[in-house]
Amino acid sequence: MHGRNDATAAAAAWTDLPGAVRDGVRDAVGLVLPVRCGGCSVQGERWCPACRRAARVPPVDDGPVPGVDPPVWAATVCAGPVRAVVTAHKDTGRGDLRPGLARLLAVAMHRALASDPDLRDAWRRGPVLVVPVPTSRRAGRRRGEDAVAALGAAATRRLGDPSLTCRPVLRHTRPVADQTALGRAARAANLAGSMAVRPADLRLVERAVCLLVDDVVTTGATLAEAARALRVAGAVHVVAAVVGATPSTRSGARVSA
Repeated sequence: MHGRNDATAAAAAWTDLPGAVRDGVRDAVGLVLPVRCGGCSVQGERWCPACRRAARVPPVDDGPVPGVDPPVWAATVCAGPVRAVVTAHKDTGRGDLRPGLARLLAVAMHRALASDPDLRDAWRRGPVLVVPVPTSRRAGRRRGEDAVAALGAAATRRLGDPSLTCRPVLRHTRPVADQTALGRAARAANLAGSMAVRPADLRLVERAVCLLVDDVVTTGATLAEAARALRVAGAVHVVAAVVGATPSTRSGARVSA
């Protein structure tokens, strides 16, 4: 029992550290222990060439993922090594994988900005509000950071366009269950009415054109709820971009807000 309490205390202390400190510790450990690929665990590289090649497979050419509302563009298919990298980044604290994921998300963001007519027009006039999908409070405490917000900020910086402003304006208004084991209908019910714009950001969202960002789209329920919350707050147009779309999303079964 004493050992379990010690392990729990150590885990809590680790998650209380700032993200930059945790990354520094991991880098120091990497000088002693071999780095492993986030996709296949091969030693020597954070993201090996074979897994990087797997990430170059586009889900549906350059068009939006079929059957999802809001319209969402993805850079790749979230399966195999890509899914492993996404999971390692979000759930095991592999912040060293973020630059590679940010490159992919930036590709999807650019596709959305160039392809959606209303978003493209707003981009030319500026500004466009980039909105990361919020992490639940419980998940944020467990992971020690909001990995999606950090990923969205990194991808926005990578695009280097001053007309794009990344701001985590959304929050969860009630607890939600873990989505992993839930089907399409259960995910939608679990998330319905669970998000809202932070009161301090209401004026920023009113009449804004928004580009939602997330790491993965599975059924589209999370993006649908986030888009609903933005529209309720007065956003005039909402489009989304993600790192990857799961193979099931590509079937085109529609999920609407």
